[in-house]
Amino acid sequence: MWFRKEDMANLSTKNLKLAIQKEGRLTGETLEFLRRSGLEFESYQQRLFSLCRNFPLEILYVRNNDIPNYVGSGVVDLGILGQNMLNEEKPKAKKLLCLKYGFCSLVVAVPKKSNITKLSDLEGKTIATTYPKSTKDFFKKNGISVKIARISGSVEIAPALGIAQAIVDLTSTGRTLALNDLRILTKIYDSETVLVANQQSLLNGRKVLLENLMTKFEKIII
Repeated sequence: MWFRKEDMANLSTKNLKLAIQKEGRLTGETLEFLRRSGLEFESYQQRLFSLCRNFPLEILYVRNNDIPNYVGSGVVDLGILGQNMLNEEKPKAKKLLCLKYGFCSLVVAVPKKSNITKLSDLEGKTIATTYPKSTKDFFKKNGISVKIARISGSVEIAPALGIAQAIVDLTSTGRTLALNDLRILTKIYDSETVLVANQQSLLNGRKVLLENLMTKFEKIII
């Protein structure tokens, strides 16, 4: 969801702008993190943005996949998102802080009863994923030729439907994989929630505000 011009007109040019996930895996923990840092604001699902009462910051609630583009294009100064999104989208943004929550891993998984036991067994096979770039890079690095089926919904069901012989997806506990009779073959990378900034915002008049906000965040990061 991209903001309309009339929506952006309601935002102050003097405040820092932070994009966060509107609804999803990181939403609850991100709101809790911001409040623990001392920021005071109202939030509920119908809101497009919130104005902090005690800091010159506006929080924009957007789709997770849109955050890299918002930050990279300069629509917002800051974004909170998973490292996995940075790895996949590679936006023009600088990572400032690891926020120490939202831990998960991007993994290759196959059906429990599959005779696939090592990565090379996937040569020529089809991999279903919502992370096509990360998947392509990983298998290319390992010298294994695969076909990639990009799926936007529940990836775990792809092997059962005969769409793919394996999947690449995020997991934190492995519970969802197990429920779908899948087992982890290997890990591609670990991920956690990070704070990123638009490069230009580090140079303009918002730099002092950004440093003050980072100080608030750093105090509660364990």
